Amino acid sequence: MRPRLLVCAPLASEARALRAALGPDAVRRTGFGPRRSTRSAAGLPDFDVLVVAGVAGGLGEDVRSGDVIVADEVRGCGGTVRCRTAPVLVAELCRAGFPVRCGPIVTARRLVHGARRADLARTGALSVDMESAVLARAAGNRPVAVVRVVVDTARQPLLRPGTPARAMTALARLHALGPCLLRWASTAVPHKPSAAPEEVS
Repeated sequence: MRPRLLVCAPLASEARALRAALGPDAVRRTGFGPRRSTRSAAGLPDFDVLVVAGVAGGLGEDVRSGDVIVADEVRGCGGTVRCRTAPVLVAELCRAGFPVRCGPIVTARRLVHGARRADLARTGALSVDMESAVLARAAGNRPVAVVRVVVDTARQPLLRPGTPARAMTALARLHALGPCLLRWASTAVPHKPSAAPEEVS
């Protein structure tokens, strides 16, 4: 039996892109920011595998708009969530030809600009958002992945004329990586062997 995959997408545009790839039942729109994420995390439907997916800001000089960031850990005010199966998802995305980077993602309380972005980059984080750590904690002991497509960077800040075009490109990439999430989910939960049928004497 295929594991029950639940994808949390904070924004309506992110949810639409992912539903077009994964179907409406697999994707839950959870809302922008930490407060809405906290409320949504408390009421998620049952699942076997959790993915938090959307767009985000890039950190560091080497991160580019359009890069797919897979978290090996998500850092937030409530602690750090480790994504232990991240290498498997990275391999899936690389095989599909996506520009993938794996490393820490930071969840901030508010939008990050200027000097604060540089400070976070110096910690080794690759991306920043406002929801992932809150939602990822809802996985508990179940497999979790966090995937973010970069829109803005230090060189291409959010409040610039080119942002809408970069956002559309990022959402198209988010849609395109849907099949990789399905393949990853199918391997993230160990398969239990079926019980042998009882012998009839």
